[in-house]
This record gives sequence, structure tokens and C-alpha cells, in this order.
Amino acid sequence: MKKIICCFLLAPLFVQAQQIQFANKVLKYSSDLGGKLNSVKRILGKPDAFPQGGTSANAWVAKDALGSAYVEVEFEQAQTVKQIAVFENLNAGCITKIMVGDAAGKLHTVNRKQGSFIRWMNSLQSKGNPDRAYYFNRKRRKIEVAPNVESNADIAYFFLQAPEEKVKIVRVEFDFSLKPGQKQIDAIAISDSEEPIQPQLNLMDGADQLPAAEKFIYAPDIDYDLSSIFVIEKDLFYTISKYQTAGEIHAVDLTNPKEIIDVTKKIKNDKKLNYILGHAAASKTILMGSENKFRRDGDALGFDFFNLNEGVFTYQKPLKIIAYNNYGDYADAFWAKDGQHLIFGIESDLTQGGYDLYFTQPKDEESFGLLQNMGKGLNTAADETNPFMLSDNKTLIFASNGYSGYGDFDLYVSTRLDDTWKNWSTPKNLGPKVNGQSFETNPFYEEKTEMLYYVSFRDGVSVIQKIKIPMGQLTTASQ
Repeated sequence: MKKIICCFLLAPLFVQAQQIQFANKVLKYSSDLGGKLNSVKRILGKPDAFPQGGTSANAWVAKDALGSAYVEVEFEQAQTVKQIAVFENLNAGCITKIMVGDAAGKLHTVNRKQGSFIRWMNSLQSKGNPDRAYYFNRKRRKIEVAPNVESNADIAYFFLQAPEEKVKIVRVEFDFSLKPGQKQIDAIAISDSEEPIQPQLNLMDGADQLPAAEKFIYAPDIDYDLSSIFVIEKDLFYTISKYQTAGEIHAVDLTNPKEIIDVTKKIKNDKKLNYILGHAAASKTILMGSENKFRRDGDALGFDFFNLNEGVFTYQKPLKIIAYNNYGDYADAFWAKDGQHLIFGIESDLTQGGYDLYFTQPKDEESFGLLQNMGKGLNTAADETNPFMLSDNKTLIFASNGYSGYGDFDLYVSTRLDDTWKNWSTPKNLGPKVNGQSFETNPFYEEKTEMLYYVSFRDGVSVIQKIKIPMGQLTTASQ
């Protein structure tokens, strides 16, 4: 991850370069929560919780939410500093002192210019937005009521009375008793300009030029949840479920979308299977999951293979994975079209933080091999889930709350860089035409029509939306 950014402002007679650096090393700190989530190292690099703001596993959290705290960070290169920006993604406004120092570590307190106190107003934060009163629970695939608490995210800008030369170290001190609730710090940046440092989303090229998304299928009311979109030939399958009620698989004929049928009754098996998670057209085989899927009793993972022939589902066998390990009772999965790659969203010993994406391949005719983490280039300290792989076996669309975005979960695209399946391009946000202030999940890209279908939470209900995205725009996202 690059820590130095140069922004060029073109003028007729000269070019002015703004040098921005984000902290790349922690020298000292008062405390953190330990472990991978919310450790002090999460303060390094570019912001992950901006511009959306709010609670994030990718931000530093001190042990005492109402006590004093400090952090001392180093930057890659010494530089002239006119501005220091502190990205406070939860309950901002607790900074009491800022000190700067050179490479030798000699620190002194810096002061702001008179009248230069500026705070960043997050236009993407919801102020009383009812959609943010709910959150996506990946475990049960439900929307559950949560307190409608403002995140009070902000960026504190410190414009110095006089430029500081050869700054290599910055120390920030906090009094967290100044604001109620937990505090989180996302990033610290310095600049040789007074142009306010702004959080930048890593957008897919042309994302803002896409057409508007269309609402396609609505849940009846707030008690219902839509998930697990899958297109097979001309039928779009999806799961509709209600809290504490078994989900049903429904299907829509895309050539006649007014007709919706319940296909659950066609499944000839005593297991309650509620999700379609993959389809290998060559063998006419589909992977399905149950409402109780991902359970860990013995070798029963809650996944089963079925044969789909002329609309009839016939049971084949259970999915078995060697040494399957998941800290949670639930997970997510996608079976690639080639039938040779299975992607899981779980939390294990190898996770980067929360739920990570893993892959596995067939070991023999009866089972799949060990799950392997797909790498730090893809997974964050937060959650990555709902993977979908295009037929090229290189282009991955997934949901995450671990990157800069617009809402609680956004959709991102990444490209596999080699055959290890562990090196991926930096994920790019699909942009404001796809992602909103709440959450977007469960993507499915239909390549023939170049249509992306996904689940969103809009106007108080779960809805399946669709948007046309040229396939070349997705497959070249890493370029």
C-alpha cells in the first residue's frame, strides 16, 4: 500500500505538487484491544473507515473508552508539514495535543493557526437515515434491528502556525472522556499544503458513468430478507426468508419476470435446503445449502450436491472438506462454474481478522482439500463475504465492510494475479450507482446480458436490484 500521494494542481505557468503521507509505522501507544481486530496497527496506511464512518475492525481502539490515550507514529519520509489530519471514525472530538518530531525522535508541541479550526463534514454519513437502523447479519442472512446511533465520524484538520521542516514523527494525545461512547481512530496523515486531505475511494474505472440501478424484486415487508441470487439459463433463483422461519427458494423467468414460483418443493431430499450456491453446467450439478448449513457436527457441513435436469432437483451427495475449521456456526460459499474451485467465507486460525475468503479444490471424488486463505491483498481485519467468480476464474465480486466505502457493506471487484489464488489486485469499489448508505450483498453477474443482480436494503425493505455493467469493465478492473 502506498503511503505517499502527490496531487497535482495545474496552472498556466506552474505545477504545484501536494505531498501527502499516511503513517506507516507505530512507535509508541497507550493501549489497544490486542489481537487482529482494532489493534493499533490498524491506524497505519490510508483510511479504511472513511468516507462512510462508523464502527470498523480496521481502526485503532484503546482499552479505556473514557480515559486518556496517545499514539506516536512514523512516516516513510521526512517532509515539510503545514497540515496534520486525524481520521476519527467514531465519536470524534477528543484530541488534546499534537506533537511533531524529526528522525532523531525529538518532539515538540505544535499549535494551530488562529481561526483555522476546521472539521470535515461527512456527506455520506446518514443523519437519521432509517436504513442505518438495521445491519446485515452475515451469519443468519437476516436484517436485525440495531440502535440508531450516530457515528459522529469526522476528520480533525490542524493547520500549523508555521511550517515544520523534516517532520518524521507525529504524536497525538486524546482525552476520550470528552465524548460519550467508544472511540476509534482510522488514520493519521501529514501534508505540505493547506488543502484539506480528503478520503478517496478506490473506484472501478467508469463507476460513476454507469446507468442507475433498477429495483427488480421487493421483499413483502421489513420482516423478510432476500439472499442467494443465482441465474441458471433463463431462471433467476433467490431465497426469501423470514426470521425464525425456513427460507424458500423462488424462481423468476427472466423472459417473463411477472411469474414467480416456489421451487423448494421440487427438491427430492429430506434435508431442508434453502440456498443455491453454485452451478456446474457441464455436469448439470448444483451446490445447495440449508438454513442450518455450515454446522460443524462431524463431516456434515450443511452443503449438498444436487443434479438439476429439466427443472427437477435430484440429490447426489454431501459436500465434504478435509479438516474443515470454522470458529463460527455459519459461513458463506460459492462454487465456481468450472466445478473445480470452491470459495468460502469463514473465520479460522488463518483469518486476517473477521470473516475471510478461502478457496479449496477437489482432493478426490469424495472430498475437497484444505481451505486456504486467499491473502492479505483481498482480506481485511473486518468481514469479506458473498463471493462470486466470473467464468474467467479471475474476476471476483464480493461484499466487504473492510474498505473505504459508502455504507455498511459495499460490493467490490478484484482480479486474481497468479495461479496460487492468494495474490489479488487491490479491490475496487463498484461505485455510487451500485452501493448505497446501507448495505449491498449477494452479487450475481449474468455474463450474457452483462447484468449485475444484487441484494440491497432500500426504503426500509430488502430488495434485489439490477444494473448493467460491461463485462470488460469488471475484468480489467485491476489495470
